[in-house]
Amino acid sequence: MFVDLKPVSLVMYGPGLSLETTIVLGKVEMATTLDLVEFLKNKRVMYKSMRGLKSKIIWELKEQPGDKTSLSLSFEYETPPGLVRSDSQREAIEKELEGHANQSMSLLKWVLESKAATAHA
Repeated sequence: MFVDLKPVSLVMYGPGLSLETTIVLGKVEMATTLDLVEFLKNKRVMYKSMRGLKSKIIWELKEQPGDKTSLSLSFEYETPPGLVRSDSQREAIEKELEGHANQSMSLLKWVLESKAATAHA
């Protein structure tokens, strides 16, 4: 979904970080800026965007028994006027976003499990 992502702030880590990004939904490209508005290391990260695809993205991590961590992703968005003209278009966009979220979670899981396996080897 994000085809380009670059920092546009002096802050490179934590609150105050801003990322200029291009999002592709269907065949439409939109520029937007994601601002990191909340950062609790190893607990919660929240980005908000107020233009393009207005959105709020929240990653939450919770420690679980057995040296495990559960991870949840919440993605709220508001489609820009004119992007969706029918219920079928809305459903297609929702399905596409769900697919991207699942892909992101799978990739993150793979990265974290790979690092854990390397650390234990």
